[in-house]
Amino acid sequence: MSDVTYRHFTGNGAENYERDFLPAIAIPASAELLRAADLQPGERVLDVGCGTGLIARRSAEAVGERGSIAGIDVSPDMIAVASSLPVPDGAPIEWHQADATELPFPDESFDVVLCQMTLMFIEDRLTALREMHRVLARGGRVLISTPGAIQPPFELMERSIVEHISPDLAGFVRMVFSMHDPDVHRTLLRDTGFEHVESTIYTATFDLPAPAEFLWQYINLTPMGPFVANAPEAAKDAMEDQVTTTWAPYVCDGRTPVEQPMVLASGARS
Repeated sequence: MSDVTYRHFTGNGAENYERDFLPAIAIPASAELLRAADLQPGERVLDVGCGTGLIARRSAEAVGERGSIAGIDVSPDMIAVASSLPVPDGAPIEWHQADATELPFPDESFDVVLCQMTLMFIEDRLTALREMHRVLARGGRVLISTPGAIQPPFELMERSIVEHISPDLAGFVRMVFSMHDPDVHRTLLRDTGFEHVESTIYTATFDLPAPAEFLWQYINLTPMGPFVANAPEAAKDAMEDQVTTTWAPYVCDGRTPVEQPMVLASGARS
């Protein structure tokens, strides 16, 4: 499914991402990353794969007016939404449409690099991590989070999409959960020059809406949206019915709570 990537992410997906994905998934997932980052006043922070700017905005508040923030994302739509949102109190934020494998910054430009739920989408991870290492100042630190092992509701959703829309779309959901092993993070960070490497698993609680509502929210904020939109109506109906039925054991009072493991890795530049 090489043609379904965030590199070709257009349409209303970025607006849907900001409205639906942030409160349900990105915000609860970000709490431990930001806690572990322990940002200090005056620090210079880079948010790699910033999406619509959640981590960048939270970081701006933490480092204050003496700090500085840059957010980069490969998707111009994400950057357009990020730059249109209100500027928080604290550090100024610069937004850049750029590839993580070619960061548009001089060497040693940042004290902290943060990367939430992005590295699994980057094909050349070694180059991206070498770039993060390059732009870090001596003594700077990197923190990366990715989803851990896929949980049953997401497996069931993937199955319904594959069975009723296209087997080719299985790659996207699987890619989301492809970096679930902390050992992989440790190896990548060490291989790209980081020291004091650590990697662990924490749990984020996702409060998802009812099955059919979440199914369409998720599809319409991902690159799968245009592909599913072109499917026959009968296929879309069957997909929705299957998700509604198979998710029933996980629904509580009309919501779908999911305890999702997350991998958090960190390292430092000596």
